[in-house]
Amino acid sequence: MGGGSPGEMRLMLSDSPIVITGLGLASSLGTSPEESFSAVVAGRCDLGSMSVLEQTPEPDKGGGQAMDLPTGLGDRAPREARYLRYVIEQALHDAGTHPYSPARVSAVMGTTLHGMRAGGRYLRSGDVAELRAFPAGAVLREALRGTSVEGARLSTCSACSSGLGAIALGITLLRSGEADMVIAGGYDAVSEYAYAGFESLRLIAAGDPRPFGASRDGMKTAEGYAAVVLERESDATARGARLRGYLAGFGESADAHHLTQPHPSGSGARIAIMQALETAGVAPEDIHLISAHATATPGNDASEYAALSAAFGNKLPGIPVVAFKSHLGHTLGGAGAVELVLAVLARERGLIPPTLNALPLDPAFPDLKLNHGIAKSSEIASTLNLSLGFGGANTCVVITSARPRASGIEPDEAVITGVGVVFPDAVGNERFVEFLSAQCDGSFFRTGAVSEESIAHLLSARRVRRMSDYVKLTLAATTVACEHASIDDPPTFAERACVLLGTMHGSANFCEAYYSQIFREGLAGANPALFAEGVPNAAAAQLSLMLGVRGGCQTIIGSRAAGLDALRLAALRIREGVWSRAFIGAAEEHCETVNLATTACCGEPRLGFCAGAVTVILESRRCAVARGARVLGTIQAIAVGATDDALIATSLDGTGSEAHRSRADSSASPPVWSASGVIPDCFSVGGLAALAAILLAPRAITGITLAPGSSALVLGSDAATGITGIRVRF
Repeated sequence: MGGGSPGEMRLMLSDSPIVITGLGLASSLGTSPEESFSAVVAGRCDLGSMSVLEQTPEPDKGGGQAMDLPTGLGDRAPREARYLRYVIEQALHDAGTHPYSPARVSAVMGTTLHGMRAGGRYLRSGDVAELRAFPAGAVLREALRGTSVEGARLSTCSACSSGLGAIALGITLLRSGEADMVIAGGYDAVSEYAYAGFESLRLIAAGDPRPFGASRDGMKTAEGYAAVVLERESDATARGARLRGYLAGFGESADAHHLTQPHPSGSGARIAIMQALETAGVAPEDIHLISAHATATPGNDASEYAALSAAFGNKLPGIPVVAFKSHLGHTLGGAGAVELVLAVLARERGLIPPTLNALPLDPAFPDLKLNHGIAKSSEIASTLNLSLGFGGANTCVVITSARPRASGIEPDEAVITGVGVVFPDAVGNERFVEFLSAQCDGSFFRTGAVSEESIAHLLSARRVRRMSDYVKLTLAATTVACEHASIDDPPTFAERACVLLGTMHGSANFCEAYYSQIFREGLAGANPALFAEGVPNAAAAQLSLMLGVRGGCQTIIGSRAAGLDALRLAALRIREGVWSRAFIGAAEEHCETVNLATTACCGEPRLGFCAGAVTVILESRRCAVARGARVLGTIQAIAVGATDDALIATSLDGTGSEAHRSRADSSASPPVWSASGVIPDCFSVGGLAALAAILLAPRAITGITLAPGSSALVLGSDAATGITGIRVRF
């Protein structure tokens, strides 16, 4: 899954606990974990004017700019890649020498803004080549340059819970045997894009952030870069590594309430907390420090307190709580990872850090035990970190000093029970099959956008009125997939489901329109609606709102292989018994600027560009059997060059490494069918489109019937993240 040719998936799930063996951190308080934590203990808050912000706000409310890196590290890489590389190398150095092959070392990074500053450079220069550094995959590739990380390279977004979401995905890669070491974390750079957006939502405080305080009036935008090295305990112990804590459990949920506002009851966050406690095997009273999300915005703090009260009950008054954002500001997509690193150090040193500026405490929060003075010594055996993001994405992680008990979760097979396809002139599965069947007549899919009229019957006109094309395409394809999977009551099905989507560019047109307005009119010209819908996780969030999904919602971003990566990760989650059902998908809207930039950097694809979306319904076999679902295929292990596959379907990166074929090449053994020979370039959707073709029209694309027990291998690739493969057995 990324990082070169994929190898055989290990078939044994590991029961070895996951441990942290290395830490890296750069923030407004320091350029190392120890420096930043010492500043927190000392009660420092270095929020102020941000000199690297592209525009100066008026009035200038300040924020948290990361300290300058040590002399000699100021290379020409973009800011976000430079700082991210620094903390990754820092974490790897802290973890020490290891014996793992580079192909077995992976990276998962959470972010909301990735290379957004490249967008500003493009608007100012008019040079579309600047956008080469825009996708998250490109940022991560540059950050990993020169390191021995050649396994999966994934970027994930769940808004401000992205950092913890990346760490949770890292746990899955290790448990499944996909990797022997994972560098996980999060980042977001200071940018005019983010500052203007949060200011347009009236969320930036005039003065200091006052988490849980009676006079709190908002957050401070900041930047932070954090990485943790994760390993299986058995491997780490065998090499003599220092164990810096057990990642004992995690929980993920969605509010299914609002795009920018949390549920007032905190119900979604409570679910994530309870899941984390349960999977970690600890009781509420076993937690000795809570690192709260604590943005200091009125609604968020109230919702979070409600969640903590519901989850911890009468134990809450006895558990210390810290709000690290009172020192650092809100580091956005990096927040979860940044604050987790600080929580690890608090546990190791036995110190309860102070929370700044919260007095007088809001009387609505009587059971909150914030330390308002100096740091206090205390034995800390277990910590809980909570992160909450736009769209109601909640992630919680529990770290313990003691080895956690075995989870007792039963593994299962991941099966496909439905698929939904949307392309120009091919809205719905039947039209998709018709076009594939007409290949021999020289018919190809049309370039351009998917018209709103063609998908109107699949959407609620009232609900989608202000949504981006990216979101509408996702919702339309999901409606088709639910029908194909014979899901008669989607909200009931969705209540226990999760969402994992993939996209390279997300809401590209909204993003460009929003940023262009800031460039033309200044920071005050920011449109809050465009800002909120431009978050890469917007489609996952809106899907949770449409169907009432209460499970975790993340989006793999910035890669052509993102759709296949999402499917593969979800299959691993189902296989280990963590999930039972999920909506998996990829969508891309038609954006002229994206097309121009792609052409300038990679050349014009043979068939041009088109919008599109594919959604796949994935379930555990137990779940599918219980509802009487038809199984279309089972996700299997993969191996390149296997001899038992009846078909290989590809959607590679379009760089010339693939021979374009409109029908299966019968001279190959097994035959190879290329989606790129039929469907215009649709970035992350291509891989899932190839899968959909196999599931819906195998005879049309191959001329042969795929017999029961046969398998097909679907390959997708990206120049920055490598090859991803999925094997489906019928």
